[in-house]
Amino acid sequence: MDELRRVQKVGKFTLTVSIPREYAKRMNLSAKDSLLFREDADGTLRLIPATKAREATKVAIRADQAGSDEMLTRLIVGAYALGYDTIEVVGKEPLDQMTVDRVVATVKRLRGMEVVESDVRRIVAQSFIDPTKFPVDSLIKRLQILVSKSLEYVTDSLDLKQTGSLNEVARVQEEIDELYWLILRQLLVALNRRELASEIGIESPLHASGDRVSAKTLDEIGSIIQDVAEELVRLRGLGTKMDPKVEASVRGLAAKAGEAFRTTIESLLTPDIKLIGRSLALVEETLQLEREVTHEMLESGEFGYARVLVSYFGQLARYCNIIIEIASHRLLRKTSRVATVN
Repeated sequence: MDELRRVQKVGKFTLTVSIPREYAKRMNLSAKDSLLFREDADGTLRLIPATKAREATKVAIRADQAGSDEMLTRLIVGAYALGYDTIEVVGKEPLDQMTVDRVVATVKRLRGMEVVESDVRRIVAQSFIDPTKFPVDSLIKRLQILVSKSLEYVTDSLDLKQTGSLNEVARVQEEIDELYWLILRQLLVALNRRELASEIGIESPLHASGDRVSAKTLDEIGSIIQDVAEELVRLRGLGTKMDPKVEASVRGLAAKAGEAFRTTIESLLTPDIKLIGRSLALVEETLQLEREVTHEMLESGEFGYARVLVSYFGQLARYCNIIIEIASHRLLRKTSRVATVN
């Protein structure tokens, strides 16, 4: 609702504005109730009824209308990300065992969600998560640690002699996916429940949009590393051997890409002009090294599978550019030694 209200002066210093009757009735407000005043980054003054208990939100998903088990999984994950407290999967007919197993397996991958009820026609999952316990920056830092761990597994296995640790990459990627969905949930909760935004670590909607892109980019980088791991396992199964010179070049490229990635995340979490500049330089160095290794392989006759690995590491560096852009925007939101914000 939009309604213009005139500011009134009461006494010598106090300014007041009355609350619309319809709003007070809808929010069950009465005299002597408390209101929390919060100023947003854009200067908007937000009123939050401190006495109003938040109603639990619930969504019911029709399994028979989902079309496929894959779509059902996406709908459940989407409902979780949107911040619903209760997700109910129902069927017009009794749910078959395959659908039940899919729903239960999906809920197990959603942090803070548990199946609390189940019968032949419905499965009910409920959230027990406290949003204030999971600041978004801490979750993004955890994502960076997991992605770095996957990259270490891959780098250690580039010689194709020991690939056992590559099996861990798929497990780590599952945890990365879980964290991404939790971050997405936290961001949407912060936008819908602005009284919690500061506790979650979200200063403004602009902050939330940048964090969402950063989290998705990290998730995609994790997927790239998983692709590298699967390619190495496949090559090992074929008995492929990598030329030692090519292996050393690819290993150097992987190390440079890893350094660029870690510095980029540091510049996102602690926006600083020197860190951002260093991140940009490392990304460019990685891409230059990608070109050099590619030419080296072309001249030596070693191309095929090694080129696939090289392209993956180049792609990782290109994704870092997305995060660097967001880090630059963060830097410009507050006054610093490089910019003055009025």
